[in-house]
Amino acid sequence: PARGWRCRSRRGAVSRPAGGEEAPFSMGGPESDQGEVLERPVKKPRLEGGKPASRGFATGRRLAGMGRQEHGGPPSPFQFVQMADTQFGMEDSFKGRVGSGWTNEVRLFRQAIDVVNRMKPAFAIVCGDLIDEWPPEEYGREGADVEKREQQERDFKEAIQHVDADIPLLCVCGNHDIGDRPNSATLRRFQQNFGDDYFSFWCHGAKCLVVNSSLWKDDRDAQPQRAEMDAWLDRELAEVRPSDEPPRPVLVFSHIPPFIYDAHEKDEYFNLDSSLRLPLMEKLRAHGAVGWFCGHYHRNAGGIFRNSDGQELEVVVTGAVGVQIKDKEGGEVLGKSGIGGSTIGDEVSGLRVVRVGADGRLSHRWQTFTELKREAAATSSSSSSGLGR
Repeated sequence: PARGWRCRSRRGAVSRPAGGEEAPFSMGGPESDQGEVLERPVKKPRLEGGKPASRGFATGRRLAGMGRQEHGGPPSPFQFVQMADTQFGMEDSFKGRVGSGWTNEVRLFRQAIDVVNRMKPAFAIVCGDLIDEWPPEEYGREGADVEKREQQERDFKEAIQHVDADIPLLCVCGNHDIGDRPNSATLRRFQQNFGDDYFSFWCHGAKCLVVNSSLWKDDRDAQPQRAEMDAWLDRELAEVRPSDEPPRPVLVFSHIPPFIYDAHEKDEYFNLDSSLRLPLMEKLRAHGAVGWFCGHYHRNAGGIFRNSDGQELEVVVTGAVGVQIKDKEGGEVLGKSGIGGSTIGDEVSGLRVVRVGADGRLSHRWQTFTELKREAAATSSSSSSGLGR
């Protein structure tokens, strides 16, 4: 799913524009495939104390202003921007450099924010690994640089202040944010800096679930927190009944994908264990889940899960705003041995734009920053020409 709009209905049929051409995309304002204006939330979400929820913070497992009361009406079309792996500092860490900073990653994230502000989507979301430096509170983690970690946290929080206050920007926790083996201390640190590590919200009749996938990957030091999240997920899914009319699409967001290419692929570093992933996807699809959006892989990937009734759930693995990983020939593409190097820059880094139809149909497109800038320039030129006529 690296290029072009990919469209899926609730029944899973893939559709593309006639002639195989890419669907038109305007930076001037989001529209549905039927030409309908895709509205943003009408209320500006805020946290207790008046702090804008647009800064990515959720409390009480909810996002203020985006609950069922505000957005639980009949489903209507909307558009959102998915990002992943901003990961301030990864370029230096990957190349073994010390002290040169993360200005390149900050620059790319600021470009992503500019895109979000121009597009004015219903919301934007960063699917984990906001920063690169490991949390020093993780058990057994040696060499974590506390000063560097704190600076990366400050720089990320400074960057998101440039998001239009009317656009909710949501933060998902990744393994670099809370550790490969999260514990109560690493979770508390994330919550203090970026809000809840899992939560739900509604958007134009769609139920959205943000989950902490690291608790599913390794809960050795966080079993009570894992049990709490599992119970919370069951309660949240119980709110969406298969018999609902009209049906309510459910969207899931995490850092670690359930799978990279195939639901039945072997267990590896970049996916969730099959003993968990398969029953979990069965449960999610039974409650109306149509899309699961992830990061972690630093490459574009994904596929379709079909449950026992033949219903489909699309898994979308999105490349990085920052560093992209290259495949290593002969390595295990699902694991660390398949990492063959890295690349970063306007030509390879980017984000994904997702459209959700009233019927739950998904269409999405990955675009590099070079492509986005070219498209914005073309739109601006076209608008200027129209004014001169």
